Amino acid sequence: MNMKCAMPSNARVLACCAALVCMPALALLADDQTVTLDQAVEQALANGPDIRVSNATLGTAQAQYAAAVAANSFGLNGTGDISHTEAGTLRSNGQIANNPYDSADAGVSISAPLSSSVNVTASQALFENTSPLNQASQLHVGASSTLWDGYPGGSAHATVQQASLGLQVTQSSEDANKKNIVYQVKQAYYTLLAQQRQLAIYQQTLAQRQEELKKTQALFDAEAANQIDLQQARVNQTQADLDLKKAQDTLEIDCELLSAVVGWPIDRHYAVAEVGDMTLPTMDVAEAVKTALAQRADLKQSMLTIAGGDISVALAKAKGSAVVKANGTFDYYVNWSNPVSTNTGWGAGVSVSLPVLDAGATAAAVKQAQLQQESQKIQQQKLIDSISTSVKNAIYSLRDLLARADLAKASLDLAQSQYDLAQLQFDNGVLANLDVLTASVALTTAKVNLAKAKSDAQLGVLALQSAMGY
Repeated sequence: MNMKCAMPSNARVLACCAALVCMPALALLADDQTVTLDQAVEQALANGPDIRVSNATLGTAQAQYAAAVAANSFGLNGTGDISHTEAGTLRSNGQIANNPYDSADAGVSISAPLSSSVNVTASQALFENTSPLNQASQLHVGASSTLWDGYPGGSAHATVQQASLGLQVTQSSEDANKKNIVYQVKQAYYTLLAQQRQLAIYQQTLAQRQEELKKTQALFDAEAANQIDLQQARVNQTQADLDLKKAQDTLEIDCELLSAVVGWPIDRHYAVAEVGDMTLPTMDVAEAVKTALAQRADLKQSMLTIAGGDISVALAKAKGSAVVKANGTFDYYVNWSNPVSTNTGWGAGVSVSLPVLDAGATAAAVKQAQLQQESQKIQQQKLIDSISTSVKNAIYSLRDLLARADLAKASLDLAQSQYDLAQLQFDNGVLANLDVLTASVALTTAKVNLAKAKSDAQLGVLALQSAMGY
């Protein structure tokens, strides 16, 4: 037993069952191959149904975060067009003079954080009715930026922060999901392994019951046993046969359950290899709870959710804040007719908007965000309490399972001694064959009970590991 614990008797108890069921059950069960625990875990994490769903969820969160970052990053857009215009002028003599002209323009616009933007446009106009052709050029540059909107760095930055926290929540959730997948695989694997071990016991038992029936029949024929002895031997053999068939059916179901978790076809036939017992986590309640609070993914998710809620409260308060924007423009115009003339102009300004009356909308939004935060913090405390209780319960349960494994080992030793004594006394004519048959049944029951006790203890270790966030 690899369990590292200050309970050597428990370690001996949990290890001894493997020695009791060491018949080649795997060779009897493996139609195709023997699967190891590592292979099952690797398959489940690579192509199991749960991991595929998990990967899709994580991919969606990553795409949402990337979109939020892109929306608050630098961007560049280009524009361009060419056109022909027929413009008519009504003169005092009633005639209309046509002044057609062609124009072309191109521009670029740059977007940046803080709702900032810069746009540059250049245009060229050609007047067709002039001789020589008259042309005009114009350059326009404009820029604007939000200096303050109530949230440090701008509300768009807050959106990126929330998206980042949302991605971290999803990543934490998917990490927890992977741990849960491993937990389910191990749980199904150890359950199947325990059933294989029990099947080996039942196979041994049926063979022994058949020999006991032959022996009892021979004693009956020699008038050394009565009808009750013979009937008891037959009942014992029937019971062993039924137990074996039930074990085979249960083994088939356990195999299908493992296949479903791993992602194999449920009709696949295989056996699972023997595996060393799991290492015991700490059995000290205070230390185990401390470890769980540091490792549990659901508590990490709660903390990230509260951090996102703080941003929501700040954004709600920002709705009632002044919004300050700065803007500026520059224009340059050239008329290429003779003589050439130019015209320039620029402008700059700051705009401030401040909600004066919003009928309490901002206050209501802030209150709603704060109440949601309060609710999240209450749920977090409940989660902490729940984790502490679940860890404590898992430790107490495991202690009981280890003690019961001790008891099962002691019971097996006692049953073996009683069977050996009954056989010896029968050989010396002190006891009847019926007593030997009864002792044999008790011995088998003790073997099965010990195998189950070991399996229960292993599942108890697994449950404690899961409660602690491993």
